[in-house]
Amino acid sequence: MRFPRVPMLKAPIFPILFALVLPAFASAQQVVVEDEGVSLSADELAYHVSKWSPQMREAALDDDGDRLELVNMVMMNKKLAATADPIVAENPELAMEYQEGLEAYKRNFILRHYRDTLELPDFSKLAKERYETEKDKYALVPEHRVSSQILIKSPPGIPRDDALAEAADVLEQLRAGADFLEMVKEHSDEPGAVEKEGKFNRWIKYGEIGVAPRYSEGLFTIGKVGEFAEPVQTQFGVHIIRLDGIREAYYKTFEEVEPAIVQDLADEYVKLSLKDYVTKYNLTDQAVVDDAAVLEILAPYAQPPAGGNDAAEAAEQSEDAAADQEQAEE
Repeated sequence: MRFPRVPMLKAPIFPILFALVLPAFASAQQVVVEDEGVSLSADELAYHVSKWSPQMREAALDDDGDRLELVNMVMMNKKLAATADPIVAENPELAMEYQEGLEAYKRNFILRHYRDTLELPDFSKLAKERYETEKDKYALVPEHRVSSQILIKSPPGIPRDDALAEAADVLEQLRAGADFLEMVKEHSDEPGAVEKEGKFNRWIKYGEIGVAPRYSEGLFTIGKVGEFAEPVQTQFGVHIIRLDGIREAYYKTFEEVEPAIVQDLADEYVKLSLKDYVTKYNLTDQAVVDDAAVLEILAPYAQPPAGGNDAAEAAEQSEDAAADQEQAEE
């Protein structure tokens, strides 16, 4: 059965087309799409469908237009690939580049196959050892703190003398016993500060990503809950920070982090196994290398000896000068 070209394909054809990719194939070589001398077998299309995302498969099942576009994408790629051999035949200078590309794909294919079929050992015992020797890496949950603040806005590039003076005055009053919420109402320029009562509603660790570094540093200088840091400057302005709570650092149990440790061990095992596998294809003792031919190929890329060109140019200039002198004497 011959299908029309994709731009002319009508919706009623799609139920027939998609039915052909179901498991009950009539033949492994059954053609489901043909266009301009390029055909797509049921097995080929089934393979591509298996690589589609669930969303793509759902779209192909539910919508005729989406299904056409996805089938067209597969066919377009195959038609493009089919033009490679004729182009190389017409342009022999491209042959080595083409061959190298094919060999690179084959190499990567073999390495993926080796990796995917590699049998992994049981890492349970080693994972427990790794947990004990690298506990900080895998299990440490660092200290987290929560805070409140009064922000006195001061854009970057503008002198902050007034803002710093205000912050120092507010901090002095707070340390003397002033009501924090009242000071928030009077001095904080943070949007929604009054509604939030100045709270920075987020537990953060030292150096928390997404928090101004100086804010984090200032927060972790405070010794006790309820105390304040010295005024901190960030790109937003000047902050007066109060420590509201501390969650002490602790270690997760082995069971909580075992999957991550096992994954790391598996990745390391695969990497080392691949490296060992590749070394099997190094040159053997029986290899024959025509070193003269190799050197001949390398010769055009050889660098001249240090000072070689300068010496040659100097000699040439000397000869020219001598010739000029001889002509002048004549």
